Amino acid sequence: MTRRTMAERRRRAADRTARRESLLVLLARTQRGAPLTTAEAALLRARVEAEITEADELRQTVAGQQNAVQRLTRQIRAAEAAIVEIEQRADAAEQALAAVEQPRPAG
Repeated sequence: MTRRTMAERRRRAADRTARRESLLVLLARTQRGAPLTTAEAALLRARVEAEITEADELRQTVAGQQNAVQRLTRQIRAAEAAIVEIEQRADAAEQALAAVEQPRPAG
């Protein structure tokens, strides 16, 4: 997983915003029936491909995060079970010690 600096995040967000704004303009033109030039059609394709790529990367990141959460959840459950077991053993040890420490009746 790569870590991005705040400046990199801002740059990517600005690029994404600009890309989406141009997409909206191109889509509005096509919806009105205005023909796109070859350059505009190429730009539309590039913008859509960039959105698809970004969406795929995000899905991959989300899947990785979900896997990490599931792995940590299993570890937490195992740790909680171990704590319960240790607490039970500690209680049993305290009871055994208390039984040994009890004064025996004189006999």
